[in-house]
Amino acid sequence: MPTQFMKLGFEDRVIREDGFYNIALNGKIVGFNLDLRINYYRGLPLSSVQKIKLFVDGKEISSDLMLFNLNGKFFTIEQLPKLYAEYWGIKQAAHLRVYNGGLTEGVHDVDINIEYKSPYMSFGPGIYGMIDGSCHKKMAIGKVREIDETKY
Repeated sequence: MPTQFMKLGFEDRVIREDGFYNIALNGKIVGFNLDLRINYYRGLPLSSVQKIKLFVDGKEISSDLMLFNLNGKFFTIEQLPKLYAEYWGIKQAAHLRVYNGGLTEGVHDVDINIEYKSPYMSFGPGIYGMIDGSCHKKMAIGKVREIDETKY
């Protein structure tokens, strides 16, 4: 029986540990950042991203609290499947900003479930091969970084 998803062996590169830190605005912690890379051998348009679910310490984070930052632009998770003109390069880290008030200091259990469709694997009209880009890591939250609201 064939599997619905293909999973490549780049899982250790999906979450960048140096990109996991709390973010502050005007000195107040407002959330955290998680840098992500593609678990695939080619870059993809953002429209390929079909689903992103994030769990921290076993609790699902609402997509309403997330912004996906790539190429200096911010998008909601719901916008991603419609972004045909935005390209996510294979060596490029995207920044997932979560505005939940931040995380406590220490080690956190991070589980990200990402599903992509591959425009390079078309099996018929509207039928594409699917890629499992999920990753699980236990990591310590990094030093708080101030975000500059004037840059965006």
